[in-house]
Amino acid sequence: MTGWLWNLLNIGVSLVGYYLASFLIDNKAYGRKWMMIVGFLGDFLCFVIPAFNYHYYSTVGVHKFQAMYFISSFFNQFGPNCVSFIVAAEVYPTSVRATAHGFSAAWGKLGALVAAVMYNYITIEQRFYVVPWFGLAGALITFVWLPDTTGLDLKEQERRWAYIRQGREEDYHGVAIHPQHLSLWERMRGVGKHYDPQADYDQKVAEMRGEWEVAQARKAEEKAGGDVYDDDEFSDDVSSYFQRTGTPSLKGNVAPSLRESEKIAY
Repeated sequence: MTGWLWNLLNIGVSLVGYYLASFLIDNKAYGRKWMMIVGFLGDFLCFVIPAFNYHYYSTVGVHKFQAMYFISSFFNQFGPNCVSFIVAAEVYPTSVRATAHGFSAAWGKLGALVAAVMYNYITIEQRFYVVPWFGLAGALITFVWLPDTTGLDLKEQERRWAYIRQGREEDYHGVAIHPQHLSLWERMRGVGKHYDPQADYDQKVAEMRGEWEVAQARKAEEKAGGDVYDDDEFSDDVSSYFQRTGTPSLKGNVAPSLRESEKIAY
């Protein structure tokens, strides 16, 4: 019963971490990436401290040992256990998202399997010599290679992937390559040098014009066939603007000036 009650307390601490994560995971000042890094580092510290003085913490300082274990449960939830599932659903393009998410989860399960097997061949004390370094490695890998998707619309990420698949990565200028959303590795590669809000705005207007032209062509075809076409996708202001400004070439990303474009109910 005593062990069961302590386990219940540990679960309660974990839940606190999980619910706190739900409040801060969309906070742009903290968000997904820093939550992941802080969680990994918290787990690293909670396991590396008793690793080098195990006999003290397992006998005289057992209450301190227990407290560190509870704190590690908090940081596990307020970090990698929450963020990894969310980020894996955001960083991949739609066409492969389900497969890539499953692939990522499979690696996580492989790690759990390796630990379960390895623990049968090493002592409890030896476990504390091995385990902490995975937390440190997770923090470093996250810092260097994980992009920060906090506050970034999935549709905007998909726009970037569309340019990449077309071999035109340098032509994308949107917020998905703003430095705050890029990993350290991407910033070192100069991915963010093409970020240009004005050019991105003009591209969006050009893309919207293309969608409007397709909708107008479909509307004309259906009217010619005697069908009733209910066009509620574009407002009257948008349709009026595109009719008034003509049809620029989409291949060159030609678009109206920003001052004119501000008239659009976009």
